[in-house]
Amino acid sequence: MFEHEGVPYGRAYLLFDREDEHVNAAIQYKGYLVLSDAFKCFFLETVELLNTECRPKIKAPLSEFYARFVPRLTGSFQSLCGAERVAIRGYPYSGYTLLRNIYDNLVLASAALQKFVDFNSIDGVEPGKPFNLDAARKLRKSTERTVRRKMTGDQSGLSRQTLSELAQWDTLFDYETHGARLSLTQSMGWREGTQPLAVLPRFDKSAFAMFMNRFCEVGWMTHRLIPLVQPPGVFLPDVWREKWLVIDESFEVFVDSLTKQCGKNIGAAIVEFVKVKFPFNEQSVFTL
Repeated sequence: MFEHEGVPYGRAYLLFDREDEHVNAAIQYKGYLVLSDAFKCFFLETVELLNTECRPKIKAPLSEFYARFVPRLTGSFQSLCGAERVAIRGYPYSGYTLLRNIYDNLVLASAALQKFVDFNSIDGVEPGKPFNLDAARKLRKSTERTVRRKMTGDQSGLSRQTLSELAQWDTLFDYETHGARLSLTQSMGWREGTQPLAVLPRFDKSAFAMFMNRFCEVGWMTHRLIPLVQPPGVFLPDVWREKWLVIDESFEVFVDSLTKQCGKNIGAAIVEFVKVKFPFNEQSVFTL
């Protein structure tokens, strides 16, 4: 039933072949791929060092919040890797959508690490009280509103220009996450009757560039939280700190290039946001 040109399920290979073509087109962005892979290598090395060097040195019990934070961070890393795979294989808007949830989780984690809120309220947990689904939902919503005010709102201390740029940045995420409005532009030619209906992946430089830029912005936020895996009094090696600084500086250069090289204000806005609202460095440790 599903044989095509003598090949069982042959039409599915039309997808696979186009996905391979999309990968070959995406590798033109060498600078981005180098930075992305260096970031991945650093994260994986950090986890190895955490397991082999840090954990054996921990003598005192760690805060319950440490066990809540580290899986959040590793989950963000895994989701970033997944989003990039999706985008590179030919679905940049789908990958872009995945970045929104990662961003939201990172902002909540950073707010908790700065003690604007705590991990209990983020999860909708009220210690000492029996769990209630409706109460948990209300607490999570209330916590998210508090975090928005502190991180990207009127209590953030960010410049007016940056707040405006972040609002537009957030709106674009909403357009795609709720209704796939950006993706729908790909079918404009078909709707106007000038092109056939297309469903196979097709490399679109603009769509992939949008994903690439957002990936590096959210990746930089993730990178800023990595040092917090260091338990109090247990530090990772000096060479690890040097690597963290190199990647941190590289992310900043990449993000800021949108402003310095392309004239888009969002680059400078993200730089201010990350430096102010993810104020961590290679010396940071988990202190909750």
